[in-house]
Amino acid sequence: MLLLAALVAVAAPRATALQADKITVALEVRSEGVGTRDQMATRLMDDVRKGLEASADLEVNPRDRRANRIVWIVAGTAGPPYAAAMMVTERYDRETLMVLGIEEDDIAERMMALQIVNDHQIFTDADPAALAKRIVVALNDGILAKLRAVKKKP
Repeated sequence: MLLLAALVAVAAPRATALQADKITVALEVRSEGVGTRDQMATRLMDDVRKGLEASADLEVNPRDRRANRIVWIVAGTAGPPYAAAMMVTERYDRETLMVLGIEEDDIAERMMALQIVNDHQIFTDADPAALAKRIVVALNDGILAKLRAVKKKP
């Protein structure tokens, strides 16, 4: 019994540390020209979410949860061929601003409200599933690969 308690005590901080190492993104997908999703955009969002969630080190949240990193996708309403514009934005956090030398609270608050564009790409394909796969590959090979490289450094 004592051995079991010791194992649980040792495993708990490790599980918390593993979750803290996850890269968190919010996913927002809309149809071109409107603030909602049509059938194509909904399918694209589901396929992109499934592709991203296949990575064990990535946590995909809905847009309504505040996230520092957001993947925005605007899906074209005509097709085939289908098109989507993808943009990845990030918010500054207070710690980063302090490192940059921005210590005044008013300026920091304004800067933390901004979205900084880290990536922007446009994709086309005859198949919506292939389009989603191309977006996931571009994210994994691009901005997420860079974030993973930074996370691995001691």
